[in-house]
Amino acid sequence: MQRNVRKFFLWMVAGMVFTMLVCGGLFAGFYFFDTIRAYTATANLPNISGIVADLPSAAQPLPTVAPLPNVAAGERINVLILGIDRRENEEGPWRTDTMIVATLDPQSKTAAMLSIPRDLYVPIPAPGAGENRINTANFYGDSSKYPGGGPALAKKTIEYNFGIPIHYYVLIDFDGFRKIIDALGGIDIDVPEAIDDPEYPTEDYGIMHLQIPAGRQHMNGDLALKYARSRKTTSDFDRSKRQMQVILAVRDKALKLNALAQAPQLLAQLRDTVETDMPPDQMLALTPIVAQVRADNIKSRSVDLTMTYEIKLNTGADVLWPDREKISALISELFATPQDTNVVASINPLRAEAARIVVLNGTNKDGLAAMASRYLKTNGFNVVQIGNAEKRDYTKTVLVDLAGKPATLDWLSQHFGIDNGNIRRNPTAERDSDIRIILGNDWSPPLQ
Repeated sequence: MQRNVRKFFLWMVAGMVFTMLVCGGLFAGFYFFDTIRAYTATANLPNISGIVADLPSAAQPLPTVAPLPNVAAGERINVLILGIDRRENEEGPWRTDTMIVATLDPQSKTAAMLSIPRDLYVPIPAPGAGENRINTANFYGDSSKYPGGGPALAKKTIEYNFGIPIHYYVLIDFDGFRKIIDALGGIDIDVPEAIDDPEYPTEDYGIMHLQIPAGRQHMNGDLALKYARSRKTTSDFDRSKRQMQVILAVRDKALKLNALAQAPQLLAQLRDTVETDMPPDQMLALTPIVAQVRADNIKSRSVDLTMTYEIKLNTGADVLWPDREKISALISELFATPQDTNVVASINPLRAEAARIVVLNGTNKDGLAAMASRYLKTNGFNVVQIGNAEKRDYTKTVLVDLAGKPATLDWLSQHFGIDNGNIRRNPTAERDSDIRIILGNDWSPPLQ
């Protein structure tokens, strides 16, 4: 009898690790394990390698910039959590409504969660994709038959733009999200400000008038999803805060319930609504490590208005332009280990430098600066201004170094064919940028 109870408990542990991973990243799971640390530290638990054999992991891990981590040996693990609006009888592909990077450092027993706004305008690193909202990476990966599909391109897009190696992904649709919250009996949310969204999109492609009063509200899965997703009268950043509220509310409810009684129902929901490339043995390896991470060693942050600029494209679309220098600082704060104080620099020094580049046309070829700007943006650089140089008779392209960004200077000199004699340094100039490129007649746009 005692063995059966323990076996059932371990089912619940494995299931709750995965459930909390799905519902809001590792963050909520850590809170859950904070309450059972004493039990896991003292119980004589049986081998459980076969217990989670049918947990919902299907695909082989998709390739990443860095090798897959050995969590048991103390290597950091990063998981990309994708939420999609997959509807019944739809085949897709789908954009992602939610993108969260969860990270766990077994050595320092710390964790973090980074929420990325879906309107962030970045290069999508796939042939022909160009620049677009970051939430289109999954859509484009599936529609273009990218190797590994949408999740693989979403992982690569995060790696390419932010220098974070993504080891695994977890994808959940919103029907599954609703079912999991309903399986917990709903959640309680303190709504700080009333929601009044007259055009909330319904699943039949219509609209409804969503109204949620301020104050403490008990929400079932459907209402909680609407609360987290509504954006008509609020911003993406407000949505991110509400999503964090929902995550914490799920954690609170899981702690209050008899989790043993809820485990089978939660696991049943997960099998039908979750996709991941994380194998069961890796989930099991996470369990004892997660149990050692205390709540006060968890950080939860978002790429917010202080790190982005609201801009309007020529098409009239409103998007968020990343301030790469500020985002790099945030990533270093969340993802650096004690041995590496600048994780972005160690993975991608160009992303760490986040150089602000001004492109000037020093020739009589109209539109040359715009073409160079598009080329640089496609490669992930931050072009802050384009225009014409004071003189239009440059035969050779010139780089002006204003701030000392060696990795960026090296890349530009190689890809624009600039020799050392045409790299000039002027650290006392006005710092409206870090590097200026003055295009000469020797440069022409590379074939795409």
